[in-house]
Amino acid sequence: MPFKKNLSLDAFIIAIFLSALDIGMVAPSLTVIAADLGFPVRGVLWTIALHLAVFVLALPLMEAWAAKVGRREWFSVSLLLFAVGSLIAGGSHTWLSLIAGRVIQAVAAGGIVPVLAAEMGRMTKWEKRRWRIAVHAVLAVLLILTPYLSSTLTWMFSWRWLFWISIPAVLLVFTFSFRFRSGGRLRSPPYQIHGIFYFGAILLSAMTAISQLDPNKGWEALTDPGFLPFAFLAAGLGIPMMMVERQSDRPFFSLQLFTDRRLIALHGVTALAGVTWVAVVLVPGWMAEIYQRPPGTGGIFLSIVAASAWFSIPLARRISLHWGYQGVLALGFFATASAYFTLALITDPAALTTILAVLGFGLGFTLTAPVHELLFDVLSYRHVKNGLMVIGMFRAAGGALGLIVIGLSFFQEIPLTGGFSTVSGLPELWKSGYQVGMLTAAGAAVIGLIIALLLPISSSSAKEED
Repeated sequence: MPFKKNLSLDAFIIAIFLSALDIGMVAPSLTVIAADLGFPVRGVLWTIALHLAVFVLALPLMEAWAAKVGRREWFSVSLLLFAVGSLIAGGSHTWLSLIAGRVIQAVAAGGIVPVLAAEMGRMTKWEKRRWRIAVHAVLAVLLILTPYLSSTLTWMFSWRWLFWISIPAVLLVFTFSFRFRSGGRLRSPPYQIHGIFYFGAILLSAMTAISQLDPNKGWEALTDPGFLPFAFLAAGLGIPMMMVERQSDRPFFSLQLFTDRRLIALHGVTALAGVTWVAVVLVPGWMAEIYQRPPGTGGIFLSIVAASAWFSIPLARRISLHWGYQGVLALGFFATASAYFTLALITDPAALTTILAVLGFGLGFTLTAPVHELLFDVLSYRHVKNGLMVIGMFRAAGGALGLIVIGLSFFQEIPLTGGFSTVSGLPELWKSGYQVGMLTAAGAAVIGLIIALLLPISSSSAKEED
């Protein structure tokens, strides 16, 4: 690969890692939170979906604002905000307070990532190879053990500690931050942020519109007064967004995104990868039911998925050298679709435990496929970084919208109250919700597979084949 294509992806890797870590922390306790607070599972799914949407929107915005403020000052404010958000989320007794805490967490995380990425890049650049290996090992352990530790913490104490435990972690990071380079500012990003606000409004409007749908009404739900205003708003805001980006001398969204079929397909397949990724929130609750374990104790099953995904990354890199990003995407979507179909339709515990490894394999492939190869063929070099950020935003947007769609599977469920103390199993409507949700994710994976096979071969892959 030419040197000019050897870009640093630290910020994007950290952003994906933190999002996965957040899902691993909250997902095992979804049913417990729903039962304790007395609102539907689809309401709890909003706490993950909205966090994911706000986080990915906050990343470029906070990077732009951090460039105008001192590095250390911005990082400290972001850490303080994250602690406040964790305190509010953990102490919440209503849906709105829980959502408010999660939104504050997401905004703060968007401010933490740019500074953390810059410092980690600096340290791994100058430190010995052993230091880089140690960092990757720590990240792997965190990703794999977090779901299991989340279940343990919820069962032994309370789901509220899933958020409160972040406060001492924030203090630890703040102490460690004194090793960061003092003073200075982040480099000013080469884009204007107006289009990001439009993108955020479109995404939030679409999420709200979907959540207003009543599956019991069939196609008539599309004419519901609760759905139409937000749907029209989501569709209509695309026009002013394109106008703003067209008039900007430093647009965030490349105009080719709206005209080039290759980029349209690429961002579509990335959004579908986001849908299949976030659907893993269903795994802990469903596997706990299959094994007749108390709800909230299924984190170990999500740890299996995380371990498989992490260890599949080197294999994905090797395959990309021979089959390009399309081959990695196609294999990932095929494995993911097969796994979700099996999870939804088969109830044999031993077989499903094996399928979790297949699911992790597929997710690892779809998330790490080098889709940026196509960006180098379509965009100029100075627009590639923005292109990478847009890919991340579409992946998160697909995940957020996917969770709201999956939440419709639980539309008829009756909220439980009083928590769980015995292995009593899930309500029947919750069981069908889990199955329909996984079938929805499988369908998204099938569509992703078809689009991946239709994507063009990148020039770098073509040269390697020659």
